[in-house]
Amino acid sequence: MLRPIGGGEHTPACLPVWDAILPTQKTSAPEYWLITQPDHAALSGAIAAALGPPLLPQLSPEVVQGITLHDGGWAPFDAQTPVANGKPLSFLDYQPKDFLRAWDSSIERAEKLAPIAGAMVSGHFWRLARTRLEWGIDGAEDCGLLVAFLHSEQERHLRLLGGHSQEEFDFLTDVLQFCDVLSLYLCCGAGQDVEFPPRFRQEPIRLRRQAARSPDQAAVCRFQPTPFTAGGVDLAVVARRFPAYRQPSMMTLPFLLW
Repeated sequence: MLRPIGGGEHTPACLPVWDAILPTQKTSAPEYWLITQPDHAALSGAIAAALGPPLLPQLSPEVVQGITLHDGGWAPFDAQTPVANGKPLSFLDYQPKDFLRAWDSSIERAEKLAPIAGAMVSGHFWRLARTRLEWGIDGAEDCGLLVAFLHSEQERHLRLLGGHSQEEFDFLTDVLQFCDVLSLYLCCGAGQDVEFPPRFRQEPIRLRRQAARSPDQAAVCRFQPTPFTAGGVDLAVVARRFPAYRQPSMMTLPFLLW
């Protein structure tokens, strides 16, 4: 995950959350903070652990842990920093033959934790693969890989559901995707106010940013309505600098969510 250094100034626009995230992964900058996919997923899990009434029910430990580990299969890719034209690659730059391996490994890790965790992570990546096909950006070979993945994962997450209903499965996958995209938004350093798709209510959830005065000061995010069960939530994620010739080479990026 790329976080361009020097960007992210707060702007008054309120955008769909992905419209704020995507430009940060495409822009070129002199320096970046890099957040690994497993660390981003751990932030997603911390978000999930803080969710609760009245907007959402309390999540089970297996569900929270599944969200925490949902990108664990990216660890081998994050062990190195591929660069193209002087810019480190974002997770969005990988092609199907690579990201499908990361997805499959992530699902297998979650499945070992608990069947519902595996089903939820499988459903998450099934949705992403379907969206990728709808974009129509891949050649015939890559489309074939995506179609095969869709078939195998539909069989897998149905097999793993056990006593859970389709409605509960869809809801938990929605929760994972909310935590995932919120974590991506926090990690990428976007400065816009954003809104999330209305998965849990008829109206979207909106996030209003209060810009941090310095990189080590927590970025304050206020939700309307709040999905958190009690008060503010202090969270953080570790990032490393690219290129690493300047100090500090590592930083903990703090966030305060209300």
